[in-house]
Amino acid sequence: MNKVLEFFDKLNNEETILKKKIQVAGWKFNFDHMLLSGITPYLFEELDITEHIAREKNENRDLRVKPKVYITIHDTGDTDKKHNAKFWSDTVYKEMWVDSKEPYKASFQYVVGNDGIYHNIPDNEVAYHAGDTTQFDYNLYNTGVKISDKFELGIDSESYYTINGERTLVKAPLFEKEIDGKIVTRVCTIEDINDQGICMAVDDEYFYLGETYFNKTYEKIANRGGNNNSIGIETCVNEGTNIYLSFARCAKLVAKLLDENDLEIYDIKQHHYFSGKNCPQTLRENGLWEHFLHLVEIERTVREFVKEGYSIKLIPHSEYLEPNGILSKLPKCVKGIEYSVETTKDGVTESYKFVKLV
Repeated sequence: MNKVLEFFDKLNNEETILKKKIQVAGWKFNFDHMLLSGITPYLFEELDITEHIAREKNENRDLRVKPKVYITIHDTGDTDKKHNAKFWSDTVYKEMWVDSKEPYKASFQYVVGNDGIYHNIPDNEVAYHAGDTTQFDYNLYNTGVKISDKFELGIDSESYYTINGERTLVKAPLFEKEIDGKIVTRVCTIEDINDQGICMAVDDEYFYLGETYFNKTYEKIANRGGNNNSIGIETCVNEGTNIYLSFARCAKLVAKLLDENDLEIYDIKQHHYFSGKNCPQTLRENGLWEHFLHLVEIERTVREFVKEGYSIKLIPHSEYLEPNGILSKLPKCVKGIEYSVETTKDGVTESYKFVKLV
């Protein structure tokens, strides 16, 4: 058994099939959905990306080129059965709501759904998806606090960030809210920070903090760099689709983008990180964010095998198991689901038959 088959043998023994009733969130309506994972966390299909780049004359295509330090994950929040990935890609391309003909000024690099992956804005360009404006780039500021094994963030009474109780050189934004026609401000507290935290980095001597601001819409301290310095991905959650397949395709795309931009897992951020918005809502509210990151990790590992020259495919031997490893439903009255994984490298083909217990 070669190392690729050993890897899938480990996955077969250690990973369980995820079956979970979730609520998919949309601005028109929510719906209940039985989420059923694949036979493994790896999706056995090639990335098939449809190029549908917005026109240069579009107001929602910025054309400015900026370095990318993040991947930003969204979901469309659109549960309408007809609003698939092509619908949303057309919306960006035509710069209007296709149904209503109203202007649509937002944009994002990719949208992923059961109907495929569409590429709307070049990866290296600015897009309008994160809610943090395009006036500020990703930036780091020396806090003046020397690094240690402990990192405990705070905000003091004069609105300076503190680390481990020591005041930094970096000020936190003020809380602002309009009440009875007047702008009320106060010093923020830790509770006002978005739940993914704020950007932190270190060098050989000091802690650094990223650029932050107060988002008045969601009343959260959030991070800059979403529009200018991240690649935005929308994941479709429209009713009547396999939601897990969309998540798995998104994870495969993210693994590719991490590789191409020399980024790491911790560089994957939720839309929430840049604005405080509850997005990607379905992943967030159903406790699936860590599972999504795990899918990305598995995709990255297998991507390395492919770089070494392995071709890998799944051969299903059981009902309801698709060649890409996705289960349409769990078969009844069986103890296990049978499948083989076949690898080919340098003209040598090997395969191994697995049984996944259910």
